[in-house]
Amino acid sequence: MTDNSITRIGLLQHGAVEAGDVFCGELETPLSKPGWKYLKQRFGRSQPEWDAVITSPKMQCVAFAEWFAQKHDLPLMRDERLQEIHFGEWEGCSPQQIVQQHPEQVAEWWVNPAQVLPAGGESFGDFRARVLDAWTEMPRTWRGERVLVVTHAMVIRTILAYVLQVPDERLLAFNIEYGSLTSLRVLRDRNGEWTSLLSHGCG
Repeated sequence: MTDNSITRIGLLQHGAVEAGDVFCGELETPLSKPGWKYLKQRFGRSQPEWDAVITSPKMQCVAFAEWFAQKHDLPLMRDERLQEIHFGEWEGCSPQQIVQQHPEQVAEWWVNPAQVLPAGGESFGDFRARVLDAWTEMPRTWRGERVLVVTHAMVIRTILAYVLQVPDERLLAFNIEYGSLTSLRVLRDRNGEWTSLLSHGCG
């Protein structure tokens, strides 16, 4: 019997991509062969523990989300709000390249990514607002359900910081590996809504 006061939400960081370890916000890139292999081995063999799949519209998320939903006959929704932050002129560049080109700016970004805006990039305030808009809607829309959300590293970090009340300048303290899963439980009762972190970074 399903307890409709509890919603379980899994935040899955997409797998490794062909573009390599570069800033991918607006950039779309296919999953690499190792990225596909890992996700299929990790999530494709057992019976699903999810009732629905929500995905960022970016290629690196949609490909696996579609495969997983079709394999297990689950409803699939795309949500534009779950896209990665747009990194502007850093898009497609590796951290090493950015260090060479903009050493002071990238040093400031590592200290506090919420306060640094690459040229042409998305403001962190706008990014945070859209991500949390999607997040706060999920437990109401999917009350009593188990939802797998396929998304990006900064999206997951932002949700974790919100849930755990971690300052934005500590966002990069959350390590998010390709193909890792963060699991949260949201309880709704007459007194409000309570979110618990069940596990983080499980591969």
